[in-house]
Amino acid sequence: MKDKHEHFPFLPDTQFEGRDQVYLDIDRMINEGMSGGSVHMREDSLTANIEEVIPFMDETPPNQQ
Repeated sequence: MKDKHEHFPFLPDTQFEGRDQVYLDIDRMINEGMSGGSVHMREDSLTANIEEVIPFMDETPPNQQ
């Protein structure tokens, strides 16, 4: 069996994880549940879990004055 890294190489780490290209208000999205996932309680856990999220779409740059 070949090493999985031969078929699926990892991407190099990025400095800003793409946040320098689009505006993401991470705190607001998590706090207000706007990340597109569903929040639910599990029976075996005391905390809520967030399931799948919707991929972010590219945003247009702000208008120039």
